[in-house]
Amino acid sequence: MYNTTIIGNGNLGYNFSIALEKVDGFNLYQWYGRNWNNKKLNKSSINKLSELKKADIFILAVSDTSISDILKHLNKNYFVVHCSGATSIKVFNDFKRAGVMFPIQTINKRENISFNDTPFCIEAKNKNDLKLLKKLVISLEGKYECLNSKQRANIHLSAVWINNFVNHMISKGKKICLENNISFSLMEPILKKTINQAINYNPDELQTGPAMRNDKNTLGLHIDLIKDVNDKMLYEIITKSIQKNYE
Repeated sequence: MYNTTIIGNGNLGYNFSIALEKVDGFNLYQWYGRNWNNKKLNKSSINKLSELKKADIFILAVSDTSISDILKHLNKNYFVVHCSGATSIKVFNDFKRAGVMFPIQTINKRENISFNDTPFCIEAKNKNDLKLLKKLVISLEGKYECLNSKQRANIHLSAVWINNFVNHMISKGKKICLENNISFSLMEPILKKTINQAINYNPDELQTGPAMRNDKNTLGLHIDLIKDVNDKMLYEIITKSIQKNYE
């Protein structure tokens, strides 16, 4: 049984804590969070880094900007891993044992996720610790891919385009519907079909719409309908990007 300590009680830390209570071979040993809103979630919860005890693995489920600060408080002989897609393993230069396990998944507290089939990009300073990360991912019923820091940064960039930016666009589309007293449910079929087709086919071969057709009348109408100046600019930039892609 590997004693596992989670540092961070945000979205990822919360979901890791739930998962670790159900897996074999790893147990939730301690769980650190700066703010528990006066209510610690279980007996393993702590709010002082000075309360940390030696464990087999420390998982930093914190923001990228917090990683370096947290590392200042940890024993350099501990096995510590972060979960960032954009932070190089070089952040652990002072540590003998270190690694990365970045889940390619959107994670929040609204929905308790299962890591079943979630791909993890893993990396470690030595082979034995890499084996331990593989065991951890398998115990979570996830999948692992051994990638270096540069590869991981690029897959994180890809995930931002596919997940964060797409979600932002959906939010804007939903806002248009709500502002015009239109049920967003009307958009569900096209949204589902778009995602499914993008998974199963080459997205470049599926592009449609007024930008693709260079339908200037429709493009002009849309620009007139958009009131926010920044949204107008965004619409025009995306339109130009689509058109350039098919020159």
